[in-house]
Amino acid sequence: MVSDWKLNMMFLFIDSKTGFLPLAETSGGGLMGFLATGGYVMLLIVLSSMAVVATVVLAALRLQRKRVVPDEVVARLQAVPEYAEKGDIRPLQQFLAGHDSVLARVGMLAVSGNYSSREECAQACATRAKEELHGLETGIPLLEMMVTVAPLLGLMGTTAALVGMFSAFGGDAEAGPDTAAVAAEIGVALRCTIAGLFVAVPSVMAHTYFIRRLDGYAVRMGSLLDQTIHDFFTHFEVRRSPEA
Repeated sequence: MVSDWKLNMMFLFIDSKTGFLPLAETSGGGLMGFLATGGYVMLLIVLSSMAVVATVVLAALRLQRKRVVPDEVVARLQAVPEYAEKGDIRPLQQFLAGHDSVLARVGMLAVSGNYSSREECAQACATRAKEELHGLETGIPLLEMMVTVAPLLGLMGTTAALVGMFSAFGGDAEAGPDTAAVAAEIGVALRCTIAGLFVAVPSVMAHTYFIRRLDGYAVRMGSLLDQTIHDFFTHFEVRRSPEA
């Protein structure tokens, strides 16, 4: 417990000149010992990793199937011919109006009867679907940005640590460079690179996964809406009020 507290305090009191803690104070192991040697740059990498985790969690919750294309809404939209047999589309409209999902909001336009032609209805649904999908992308561009930023932060930390490494050559000219200090500084430098890659690799994986998931939702919604619009205009007559 004492050593963990000490490492936490050392992480806060970073050398303002070099941006890194003296090696003698950061020789301890563990996660905090690893992070403390990175100084201000490692702090930025840690904050970046926290932003990535928060973005992934929020995106995963937002892109749940039940929030985008729930099965019950799919079943109701595919049952438009059955509503036509009963001669009443209002139960479907009421169901969609009360359902909080992307497909329900877009599907409501498809069966609203506010459009005089299939083409007009399809265009309106496509526009609304693009708006809804764009809203689902909130935060995902941050993951793409971190794929580039995190390794660059690691490189910056590595470059800063190399300053300490080269300072080891400035000692006694007769005694030669302190090889132990050089090796220790190289180890410190590589830690920032490792931390940057540790943030970048999950970011690119999460970004690819969410983009593919959005593409899948877009294709699924497109096919469902096309069929819904076709069924609606086939079985129901759309009446428009005469223009004055």
